[in-house]
Amino acid sequence: MDRSARRIASRLTRSSLAVETSAYHSLPMTASYQPPFAAPVPLPLLQRLLTRGVIASEDYEGLKPDDRQAVDRAATDDLLIDALVRTRLLTEFQALKIRSGRLHALVLGNYRLLDHIATGGMGIVYRAEHRQLRTVVAVKALPPSADVTPRTLARFYQEARSVGKLKHPNIVAAIDAGEEPASGPDSPAQPYFVMEYLQGVDLERAASAAPLPVGLACQIAHQVADALIEAHRLGLVHRDIKPSNVLITADGQAKLLDFGLARLPGEERITRTGAQLGTVGYMAPEQTRNAHAVDARADVFGLGCTLYYALTGQAPFTDVIATFGPPPSARTQRSEIPAGLDAVLSRMMVAEVDQRYPTAEAAMRALLPFLPNTAVALPVTAAPFVRPAASIDSKSATTHTAPGRILIVDDQQDIRRLCRVALGADGLVCDEVGNGPDAVALGSATAYDLVLLDVDLPGFSGEEVLRRLRQRPPTRNLKVLMFSGAASGDELSRIMLAGADDFLTKPFSVVQLRARVKAALRLKEAQDRSDVLNRELLTVNAELEQAVEARDGELIRARNGLVLALAKLIEHRSTETGKHLLRLQRYCRVLAEAVASVPAYTSTVDANFIRMLEDAAPLHDIGKAALPDHILNKPGPLDSGERLIMQAHTTIGADTLREVARQHSFATAFLHVAIDIARCHHERWDGTGYPDRLVGESIPLVARLLAIADVYDALRSRRVYKPGLSHHTTVLTMTEGSPGHFDPSLLDVFVRIAPQFDRIFREFGE
Repeated sequence: MDRSARRIASRLTRSSLAVETSAYHSLPMTASYQPPFAAPVPLPLLQRLLTRGVIASEDYEGLKPDDRQAVDRAATDDLLIDALVRTRLLTEFQALKIRSGRLHALVLGNYRLLDHIATGGMGIVYRAEHRQLRTVVAVKALPPSADVTPRTLARFYQEARSVGKLKHPNIVAAIDAGEEPASGPDSPAQPYFVMEYLQGVDLERAASAAPLPVGLACQIAHQVADALIEAHRLGLVHRDIKPSNVLITADGQAKLLDFGLARLPGEERITRTGAQLGTVGYMAPEQTRNAHAVDARADVFGLGCTLYYALTGQAPFTDVIATFGPPPSARTQRSEIPAGLDAVLSRMMVAEVDQRYPTAEAAMRALLPFLPNTAVALPVTAAPFVRPAASIDSKSATTHTAPGRILIVDDQQDIRRLCRVALGADGLVCDEVGNGPDAVALGSATAYDLVLLDVDLPGFSGEEVLRRLRQRPPTRNLKVLMFSGAASGDELSRIMLAGADDFLTKPFSVVQLRARVKAALRLKEAQDRSDVLNRELLTVNAELEQAVEARDGELIRARNGLVLALAKLIEHRSTETGKHLLRLQRYCRVLAEAVASVPAYTSTVDANFIRMLEDAAPLHDIGKAALPDHILNKPGPLDSGERLIMQAHTTIGADTLREVARQHSFATAFLHVAIDIARCHHERWDGTGYPDRLVGESIPLVARLLAIADVYDALRSRRVYKPGLSHHTTVLTMTEGSPGHFDPSLLDVFVRIAPQFDRIFREFGE
């Protein structure tokens, strides 16, 4: 008991005795009179509440005189409790616990429990406050039961320790942990841990009355995916991603809750074998078979189901068996959902683990095109979902209805004839060739939807044909179906990794052929429709940006000015000239504008893409701010150790920008472009770059474009350790002397517009 509580208790005792003694002496003494000392006195209960800290002594002392009198004169415990509730010294929750004799359970360590928030499989969550600081927190405690097993206790503390390691703006933060000692056989010890208290609504309730706006739903899922990246990095798999475990604050920030079912490091020692963990409707199918063997992809599945609920207001699966089947389409429930987003959802919820996005980061990137340009707040009241009258016309989002065009490549004439007859019956237009060179020539010149490609061909192999078609695709989303009767499983696996979409083993039936071809064409049609819809959305987005340009233009100009200022500070530490950044921005713009006319990039490189690239380009070397001067300005070549330090500027810059993006969700699109540029602008097309050795189109397009601009300017510019090259020598070096360095299709565009690069270099000088 603290001094204040002892002082109050002593005063209350003396006051009680004085009142009783005065009453006794004021009455006539008769034989039949009995003193009133046996009357019930509520003071012992009040004293216990003050002593235990259920009531703060300063709150009791600060009562108004009338309220104080009502409390002090209560004749029974029930009347006292009523008076304490009326004067707000107790909550209804506390009053209920006291009436049931559970006073011990109202204070855990330094925290007094104020109200019940939720009950889950691994504990009860309360709203509480720190007794000294008076800060409001959330306390999770095991139920006060004497039969808590060591296994349960170990898992509870393991969860507390693991969550305590997670420091992320989209994960509820752990603050403290402890155990309230036992106070008798009916009041066993009670372990607990303390988390930040958040005001908001969980996603289950938020979307129950009406689905969320598409942009807000994707924004929430994007934030949860970011939280999962951090959890997975520390070896935690949540295993219970569902709407009720995602809290949304009033400003639209998502917070991931309840790691009570998480697969923790060392779980096999503390979790019962055969226990089924998770929530039906959101639990990945592999989790129902063996919850211990799941990995990050189980959380990707749960996240997809959660996003489906946010978009439609209903769970995607009604039972465990349904999760083993094909995922439902959210677009059939709500037609305004983009086809591309529906495809992302389907891949997140697919039953086959190896067909899902492999990581939460991959899922987060897939959601990026569907994020709103500015942060969206949760509506105060949910309005009924109504299809907007001015929504995009569904007809504009469909592709042409012309029959699919197929190229059949096989050296066996009977195979070609079988394919032509079988597919021609389905209304498909087929061309055929019998060798590798003819396949490349015809395939590169004609916009085919699908190529049926044999592995063994005269001239050069089907694998080489595949490589060349993927290197310079004649059309977007081209599908390639390989077939062979001799290739081993390992060879076919290698070919699939090289870019094939599917394969058939000879001999195959007509039914198998038609089924595989139809599946590939349906996928291409869906991807084409998604591209069209994305272009429509980008057009709408551009129109909206123009509408708010007057309001936001000043902010964007201020941002760009700060970006240039920051980048110039880094330049001042090196030997580069101040005009390098301006030249780099101009190079990126003219190159991207030229690339936009290439059919394979028309749906990706638009005005918004070009502006983002130009604005973010100065941040490509922001990580150099962390490098020591003796390496940054060394006049000669770097040794191997120094080169590793220099290469680290890519990851340092990207990590710095990623941390900024986590704290400022309104700038997500711009910062993700900057992150891709900072991390990947030294990657090479052939996979020999750094830091991740990415290959081909796995390198972000913005980084591939900036690499060309940056290398051109570096070759042209003078340094203390080298002279500048002429324009002609620079172009020759990049095209002939750097095999495998650049994206071949982008390099072709660069060669075509190289004179513009020369004019920019001369205009800005050194």
